[in-house]
Amino acid sequence: MIYGDVSESMTKLASYLTERGMIKSNEEIFVKYMDMDSPRDDSLLKKVKMTSAYGKSITSFTNYSLAVKKWIIKPRDSEIKSRFVCFLWAAFGASCVANMMDVVNSYESVKYYDVLLECLTPWAGETTAKLWATAGASIFAILRANESKFVAEGRSANEIAAIADLVCETNYWAARVMYAMALDKADEKEDAVLIKKIVNYTATINEPKPVRNSEGWEYTVLLGECLRFSDMGKAKFSERCKYEVKNLPDFALRHFCPKFLDSLDKEPAAIKGGYLRFLAEKHSVPVLRPHLEYMLKEHTDIFTNTMLHDVSVGAAKNMAEMLKANGLPCPDVLSAVREKALTIVSNTHRDDATDIIEYIKGNKPIEEVLDKMLDAPTSRGMSDTFDYFHDVGADDFFCRFYAAEMTVNAGYSKSWFTERATGLDYGRNVSEGFDCLVKAGLPMNAILSCTGDYIDNMYSKKDETIAKTAAEAAKHKDLLLKTELSTLSAIARQIGIMAYGFDSELFKDKLFASADDSSKAVKTALAKILGSQPAWKDDIIELLSKKKASARELALASIERQGSAEYKEALEAAFEKEKSAKIKDKIAVLIGAAVSGDTTGGAPLSAVDTVEELTKGGKAKKVAWAFEGCNYSVHNADGSDVEQKYLEAMLLCYANMSELGVSAAANNLADNLNTRELNTFAQNVFGKWVDLGAQAKTKWVLYFAAIHGGEAMVDILMQYIKQWGENSRGAIASEAVRAMALSGSTTALMNVDGMSRKFKNKMVRSAAADALSNAAKELGLTTEELADKIVPDLGFDENMCREFDFGPRQFKVYLGTGNTLEIFCGDKQVKNLPKPGANDDAEKAANAAADFKEMKKQLKTVATNQKARLESVLMNDRKWSIEGWKALFVKNAVMHGFATGLIWGLYDADGKLIQSFRYTEEGSFNTVDDDETELPENGQIGLVHPLELTKDDIEAWKEQLSDYEIEQPFPQLDRKIYTMTDEEREFTEILRFEGIELNSLSLIGKLTKIGWYKGYAEDAGFFYYFWREDISSRENLPDGTTVNNGVHAELAFSGASIVNYDFEGEDVSIEKLELHRPNADHYRSKPIKVGEVGDRYFSELIMQLTAVLGTNEEE
Repeated sequence: MIYGDVSESMTKLASYLTERGMIKSNEEIFVKYMDMDSPRDDSLLKKVKMTSAYGKSITSFTNYSLAVKKWIIKPRDSEIKSRFVCFLWAAFGASCVANMMDVVNSYESVKYYDVLLECLTPWAGETTAKLWATAGASIFAILRANESKFVAEGRSANEIAAIADLVCETNYWAARVMYAMALDKADEKEDAVLIKKIVNYTATINEPKPVRNSEGWEYTVLLGECLRFSDMGKAKFSERCKYEVKNLPDFALRHFCPKFLDSLDKEPAAIKGGYLRFLAEKHSVPVLRPHLEYMLKEHTDIFTNTMLHDVSVGAAKNMAEMLKANGLPCPDVLSAVREKALTIVSNTHRDDATDIIEYIKGNKPIEEVLDKMLDAPTSRGMSDTFDYFHDVGADDFFCRFYAAEMTVNAGYSKSWFTERATGLDYGRNVSEGFDCLVKAGLPMNAILSCTGDYIDNMYSKKDETIAKTAAEAAKHKDLLLKTELSTLSAIARQIGIMAYGFDSELFKDKLFASADDSSKAVKTALAKILGSQPAWKDDIIELLSKKKASARELALASIERQGSAEYKEALEAAFEKEKSAKIKDKIAVLIGAAVSGDTTGGAPLSAVDTVEELTKGGKAKKVAWAFEGCNYSVHNADGSDVEQKYLEAMLLCYANMSELGVSAAANNLADNLNTRELNTFAQNVFGKWVDLGAQAKTKWVLYFAAIHGGEAMVDILMQYIKQWGENSRGAIASEAVRAMALSGSTTALMNVDGMSRKFKNKMVRSAAADALSNAAKELGLTTEELADKIVPDLGFDENMCREFDFGPRQFKVYLGTGNTLEIFCGDKQVKNLPKPGANDDAEKAANAAADFKEMKKQLKTVATNQKARLESVLMNDRKWSIEGWKALFVKNAVMHGFATGLIWGLYDADGKLIQSFRYTEEGSFNTVDDDETELPENGQIGLVHPLELTKDDIEAWKEQLSDYEIEQPFPQLDRKIYTMTDEEREFTEILRFEGIELNSLSLIGKLTKIGWYKGYAEDAGFFYYFWREDISSRENLPDGTTVNNGVHAELAFSGASIVNYDFEGEDVSIEKLELHRPNADHYRSKPIKVGEVGDRYFSELIMQLTAVLGTNEEE
């Protein structure tokens, strides 16, 4: 192989190795040895001076890593790789593994062994290479801790000690751990020589006292193992146990040294220093149980005292059971637990908490201590977790204790502080937490105050928690009637208003009492309630004359929600009196909206009058940017010219809105305009806005463009939503999604539905789900029912026909199989829609041609989206009522092709398949035997999955489709089936892909293409998992929140850079596949059992991954 001049690259790599700790004089040898144009000369390695790769001040990891990938890995040449690893061994010995991450590209010790053995054998020979490979892999295993089994399992004490001997020169830390592991396995008689050797070696170590708690654990464990055979190091061991007992037991167990605990059992300093607490907290670990029993019998007093003061509630309860089982006196654990809770209160309250403690005990009423509790300053003295809530329960004592901690002013750490002190995470347990505060006797004002403070300091899901809290508050009307919201924080006031809204008539006076509130969130909540009460018209009109601007703005926001037609006279009167230019503009917009809603037959303002009101006095300056350098051509429907101020007025309708949405006033103005030209104008304004930076302060443009930009605007918005979502502009992308959902376009809603199911940016995906959910609520539908209704028919009737009118001649276009188009002019079929001719009506023909072009584009989009949606249905097992299925698949021409090309099933109420069938072009329902059948009036229809069919049925269906020359829109019957094993059903992880190796760039490309996303970037910009989320349905809860049903899947792997550098990728290995509930938090959520997901979902997920990853099994 010709490598060219690599001297320069290898010189650089040599300098990087020096920066990584290599002795500098080795650089020249490295360059000469790595000269691939010269024969391999392993004798050069004898000249290399060895040092440890650990314990140095190491720099330049990034430069070194990139150089290795580029000059060692990228050529994919085993000789280069072998020489490099051999040199690393010569320069660093077994510690060379510290510089081999990019070569091995794995966190598994066995992979280090394999690479070392392969690369070292040409130099050292197979026997020596095996020993060296074992030593190097063992260092890595010890440093990784959770890989220590590589060293311990299957090796004798002497074999482990031999590895330690080889490792000791370049990593004494790992060697000491291995010597301790060897002693743990050693037999006092058979291994006497080895034991003596290690004990003598340990006696020569002169280790200073630890300065930090994490220093010298390996030495202390080695001393403890030696004590089982000799008292030589007892004094040192006792001294060190005064400094570092807390973490030693766990360290020893992770490194397979369980017998080390025998030495701790007999060491007083260890027992007093936290060892007993460790045993108590880990009481469920079998290997620790005998040691805890020993402590019980030999140190009963210390055991009892630890139970009462130093352990968690769960550990204390177990210790109490042990005392009772051994017939020993057992103090009341609950009293001790409560005493600890009171100690927490005393420690976390900066001021004297004596009275609060008496309240918690039940000795003082809440009225006497409430002032001391509310907003009490805290010392934030929580170093340990105390979980009374889960280990004891929410008894009356806990409720008062929880109230005391929730009312503390802990600032931004309140959520962490409260959960750590009590065990109850309010954000995850709103109902339980709120109930505790009520039982504690707190008045509603105090409850709203402390929960509002808690929510204000949450990092996520604030809106959801506000809605849930309001729903809980609404259950306590007697307490709500006593509230005085004006003294509370904005979030607390918002919660109170939303709670009033559950019984608005009862709380009407309190709602209007908050009309002057200046908080935007509070005003929005109020407007939502008042806007739903047309019977309160007179009260809302009265707000228009209030002195405070916030009350008048509330009135306008409420009228905007109700529709302004009924308020026209009041608005006109308010307009004349209003002095605020801002509010006057909003009134003008509503007056314009009232024009379109006036059915009284009176003399309403004309559109021209509305334009004059909106634009007079320089008000159009607000939208002047949209017209700078532009010459828009927009005409009225009658063909007359439209003045610029008319268009300015349309923009002002949106710019002046208090709550962005559909503007009735703008719609009224739009009714007079040429629709196509208005669409173009809206698209151009959007383009100008984007060119100016798409600023959030003028985001109203999104709504104007989405509502008036026509179908073409949908594609434009989708392009920018994707772009913004990928470039840290999730907020503006989410706003665009909400605007699209209000456009009235079924194509737009269909795209919103798609984004709610599959979009990389979580903020955008959540906004899409919320927008779809809100639209569904307005129509009284589920989101799935709405998703059915928004599938456009594109103008085709039930006969699959749409007519395009050229004036003198008409063309009928029929939608055929596979979305093919057949075009007829009269009885004559033509290949394509012709260009308008001289005898055609020019305007009609031009419009028809444009409509045909747009229809073809939409047909492709709809077909692609619905194909993806139906494949998702096959995976997530969606069912339709018979009526709903017929409405979507029989009556909608666009969906007809899917109906006839797929095999469907009739299911019972439990979701079990009763009968499979096919819908024919003739409109009949045929069985697998090709006999006609009738569907019952009631029942469920779903897509059949092949795992529900017998092999004979699958073959029969294939034959029937073949006979009728029907090609399925996507593979249904030919799908490979995967079933979970009985063992997998009970596990929380799927390991059938574990160990499969792929190129990282290939893996990223293939997985992202089929709907998986990269996980969060961690250290050094690496990510270690992919995820996908499949939502089967959404439920609207009574508290206003939406719950997603489905599965969140995460595929863990060895890790890769989240950014693609200038190289061909690296080999990565697959680890485990886990399944979670939707909206899972990677760092906090626990996986569910595999058996909790449906069989068809499992089959589809494994099929999908097998296509990308391959398999470890022979199939």
